[in-house]
Amino acid sequence: MPPRAIKAPTLDSLLPPILSQLPDAYSAHQKCLTTTARLVHSNHHTIAIEILFATSKELLKIGEGSSGVELGVRMINVMSECNISVDEKSRASITQLLALTTPSGPWRKKLADSAVRWSQQHGECPTGDPNLHQYIGELYYKDRAFPLAEQHLLGSGKRDAALTLAQMMFEWSEEGKLDPGPYAVRGTLPFLAQTPPSILPALTFLTQFLSLLSSSSSSYHKNFITSLPSQTSYSLNEIHLTTSPTLNFLQLALITVQRAPAPGVSGNTARGMDGGVPREWDALCRRYSRNSGANGVIAQKEVQEILMQISTEVFKAPPPRGAGGNDLLQNLMGSLFGGGSGGGGGAGAIGGR
Repeated sequence: MPPRAIKAPTLDSLLPPILSQLPDAYSAHQKCLTTTARLVHSNHHTIAIEILFATSKELLKIGEGSSGVELGVRMINVMSECNISVDEKSRASITQLLALTTPSGPWRKKLADSAVRWSQQHGECPTGDPNLHQYIGELYYKDRAFPLAEQHLLGSGKRDAALTLAQMMFEWSEEGKLDPGPYAVRGTLPFLAQTPPSILPALTFLTQFLSLLSSSSSSYHKNFITSLPSQTSYSLNEIHLTTSPTLNFLQLALITVQRAPAPGVSGNTARGMDGGVPREWDALCRRYSRNSGANGVIAQKEVQEILMQISTEVFKAPPPRGAGGNDLLQNLMGSLFGGGSGGGGGAGAIGGR
């Protein structure tokens, strides 16, 4: 007598018994883990992922954040184990779960961090999928979790993410009627410090941020003195002259970085006989460091370190002795905003500069 054929596992046969355990979240959670562990062991990864996704979604819908996120993280781990790459379908599975996850507690961050790690390994961008970063950043922005949103909006580098970042930084500075300089620095210099510099998001952020500050609804609009043609063929059509040395500097810095030596050009060639654009960059930084004053934003140690990084990596200047080894961008954020990781209310702790 021939052996009886073994039926292949199907979603229709395995998922209903799991969901029938609801609203007993613990039983559904445990049955899902047991079922999917067997499926993964027998190399049925695709159906395991589908069951983990469906069960996680149902748990999140009834407010079971801990159990739902644990299954979501397990889904992402299985996706990583079977080398599922970042595409619209795989990204959509994650964003649906993120949208259902409550903003209170650690659950959304746990799921988001796991998703970014997966996208770093299985996507085209080593810092994480830009679309995923943007989605997560916008979620945190809506939650008013500004420091968390900032990390992902900067990590995205997409134009729309930079627009959201500008709106968020404007709202953050307006909450406490604070000097917008530190917010402008944090939205511009991280892009310019990349190798090569990421001009589009830096331009998008700074243009939108200045536009919001100059609007009549802004508490800062009276600090705008006039607008001058930039007189260059580069991105900014005009320079907004303000009472803030920081805002004035960032506009000129953006234009100067766009005139930097092309990748591969040696330092000697870049400087030429008269110092070239690197000399202009150095003079610009020194002039505005003085104008900013000893307690000004640009004169801060962490900002100076970022400017030195741009000098060496973008303008081919020799690095100073003992340079390197620090997380300069993290130091910058900690210095300007106090290093807090809370929500938007943390802006009130920032002193005016």
